[in-house]
Amino acid sequence: MTVSHFGVQGRGDITGLTSFDTPDLETIEGRRLQLWIMTLALLAATVLLLGLVLFWSEVNFPVWLPPAAVYLGLVTLVILFCVYAIEKELELRSLTVELMEERVLTAGLTNSLREAQVLLEAGKAINLRLDLDQVLETILECSIELLDAQSGSIMMMHSEDELRTVASAGHTAARGARVPLHDGIAGRVAASREPVLVRGTFDWMHYKPQPEIHRPSSAISVPMIYRDELIGVLNVNAKPGREYTKHDLRALSLFGDQAASAVANAEKFETQKVIAYHSSYQAMHDPLTGLPNRTLLQDRITNALARRRPPEQEVVLLFLDLDDFKRVNDSLGHGAGDQVLIALAERLRASVRAGDSVARFGGDEFAVLLEASSTVEAIAAAHRILRDLELPFPLEDREVRFSASIGIALERSRDASPDEIMRNAFTALHAAKERGKGQVAVFEESMHSSALHRLDLEQDLRLAVENEALDVFFQPVLDLADLSVHALEALVRWHHPERGLMPAMSFVPLAEESGLLPLIDRMVLRRTCKTVAELNAGALSQKPVFAHVNLSPNSLKDPNFITNLAWDVEESGLDPDWLVLEITESVIMQDIEQMASRLRAVKSLGVHLALDDFGTGYSSLSYLRSFPVDVVKIDRMFVDGIAKDKGAAALVQAIVRLGLGLAFEVVAEGIETQEQLESLVELGCRYGQGFYLANPLSEEELTTFLDRPELAS
Repeated sequence: MTVSHFGVQGRGDITGLTSFDTPDLETIEGRRLQLWIMTLALLAATVLLLGLVLFWSEVNFPVWLPPAAVYLGLVTLVILFCVYAIEKELELRSLTVELMEERVLTAGLTNSLREAQVLLEAGKAINLRLDLDQVLETILECSIELLDAQSGSIMMMHSEDELRTVASAGHTAARGARVPLHDGIAGRVAASREPVLVRGTFDWMHYKPQPEIHRPSSAISVPMIYRDELIGVLNVNAKPGREYTKHDLRALSLFGDQAASAVANAEKFETQKVIAYHSSYQAMHDPLTGLPNRTLLQDRITNALARRRPPEQEVVLLFLDLDDFKRVNDSLGHGAGDQVLIALAERLRASVRAGDSVARFGGDEFAVLLEASSTVEAIAAAHRILRDLELPFPLEDREVRFSASIGIALERSRDASPDEIMRNAFTALHAAKERGKGQVAVFEESMHSSALHRLDLEQDLRLAVENEALDVFFQPVLDLADLSVHALEALVRWHHPERGLMPAMSFVPLAEESGLLPLIDRMVLRRTCKTVAELNAGALSQKPVFAHVNLSPNSLKDPNFITNLAWDVEESGLDPDWLVLEITESVIMQDIEQMASRLRAVKSLGVHLALDDFGTGYSSLSYLRSFPVDVVKIDRMFVDGIAKDKGAAALVQAIVRLGLGLAFEVVAEGIETQEQLESLVELGCRYGQGFYLANPLSEEELTTFLDRPELAS
């Protein structure tokens, strides 16, 4: 039983440490010295007095005081004082023995606790798990063993006004106890910060029944204080028949101070371990999904490579990338995208074996580490993941479906490094994406050379963009009635020093992946505006033409796009009314509200808008009235079959009539034959472009083209 649960009744008493006036060893030695000095002084005085009486003849005693009485009185006085001195000496010796026992007890407690502190410091040095519970257990073991106790407990501050039992040993009612401050012995000790010795009969009426044999008649409760802060209370209950003394109280009180220091250090160490664990966890895991990140995955690959495996088993790494994940973020917001990623992480965990690892690299890129596998098993695992992805992802009031591209890299050689395997998996992933959606590719050495080629090309492109070494070609848009130039569409080209003239499709996808496309768009815009402004002021002053510039989605999303557009147009000298920016349906559909706002801002500058590749999407007609579109360009796939396919012809005619009704121009793209030209004219399409009418022209070729006699007529 712990003293915190005791009330004292009848003959019991509670004594605080301040009630005892116990001198220390140095004081006792001083008292002993004083006693024997007084004894010797009395003996010397008595001997001197007897000598005077016996040998000094002039001493005359009164009649009523015979010499014999004087002698007897002096001897009696000496004897009585000697008896007193001997009694005091014995008392001082007993006190000395008690104090020595107290010091031995205190030293024993302190040494035991010092061993625990040494273990704690060693644990810190080698990062062992020596936690607070172990320190508390050691403190109780020391107290119970050296004080010959029946039981004990440690109660620590749970709040400003409550103690709770955190450790107990022996037969005690303290387990799970909660004691308010000022209540019970432990509560009073905590409030006063003074140790107490309890002796007597205890009242159990408020606590659960306990066998009589377990009810102590003596107990000690001491506060544990560290740097003037109350840590808790240490309670020790004596065995039946054992009575604790003031010396036990003093020893346990000193021990309580040492125990408080050990507990405080253990708490600090435990807090540091928790902080270090969380910091390490955060540094090694993705905050959104809880999956290992790139750093932890690399460490696991290293460990997997170091483990011994059968010759036919290899370390395999799969890299996975969702196809078209960006459309979820753009259309439903990043919160919805996060929900998909969390759900995908759970599916990947369920798709792999228990010993395999799933990691997230960021965005919608994930990795799966198969520690012991083969090519066949790896491909099977990849297809199993793809099948799991075919199930819809529930998202608010709708469901979305995804496919994914997966690249696979195997260990291949026993000296492979984690970086090499990760690089190969990334390379295989790119190869899978190039094959289309939902594809799986296993790394081959030829892919590495292709990746190096791609890397070199990207570096060359970056230098070309920085040096504005790209060229702008112009494809005329003609008025089909008289074949006069109505507009000039800018097309970017790249004269590569080794590969020659490269069309846009050879490097634009690479520019988009590397983030260079907005820079290219702005360069093309500025150069086109300047060229067309000069033509409209010179050779085409009698009949100015429009400048058509294609705009990528990333350019339109740039926060500074409107500001840069206004500046570039003004600097070029082109009237904004002669500039047409071409966008595709996919741009509009990514974020309808944001795009509508941006497009209205473009219109406010006086710039026109054209919808490119019209008819290839599923929602164009429903949004034509919502967006400020001035020009609609019919996709070449409808122009190709216009002469032979009645459906294509009907669609073109419908678009032309729609243009008349909604007051926007209609331009037919991809005219490559005279038959197509005649059909378009017959259907009422006024404007068109294509190789049959004019190829994309450099600035020099454009000058020659514009000087043709038929254009001047």
